[in-house]
Amino acid sequence: MQYGTHDPIYILGESNQENVTGVDLALEVATGDTTFTWQIYWPCFVYAFGYLVSVAFDYNTQIVEGIVALDKRITFGSDTGRVEVCRLDLEDALAIGSVRYIFPNRTNVNCDPGDTLICEVVTAGTGGGAIAGDWVPFVLAAPRAEVVGNITGWSQSALAQVV
Repeated sequence: MQYGTHDPIYILGESNQENVTGVDLALEVATGDTTFTWQIYWPCFVYAFGYLVSVAFDYNTQIVEGIVALDKRITFGSDTGRVEVCRLDLEDALAIGSVRYIFPNRTNVNCDPGDTLICEVVTAGTGGGAIAGDWVPFVLAAPRAEVVGNITGWSQSALAQVV
């Protein structure tokens, strides 16, 4: 492996989300946190944030384009110190199976064990007539080199005795 490469990359999607509900999100889902939250267990950085279109997007007559954000909680179970990592538009007229993603800027991308990533709807998509579309958010994360003693609450355990 060459210096500067980030292999492997962890994919955080619907199969390994923290609050497993296994449902797609509607294009017109209300603003606020979604059921897609991911707990971080290893030092990493957010490489990309995106979504997979599971039902074709059709705003009919677009009024407001939906916007979603990836947020990071640095205090377990609390919004104290919560920061935004990046935002992404829910674009109109995307076919089923389309994938949209963004590489966030380097602000707020580093995650420590115990952090939580949250998919938040910032602006609900609205359209005139019948709006249609479902999507599944995902996060790509790459491991980050770190020394165990540098992160409070993250330590290697002793080997358990084999019985």
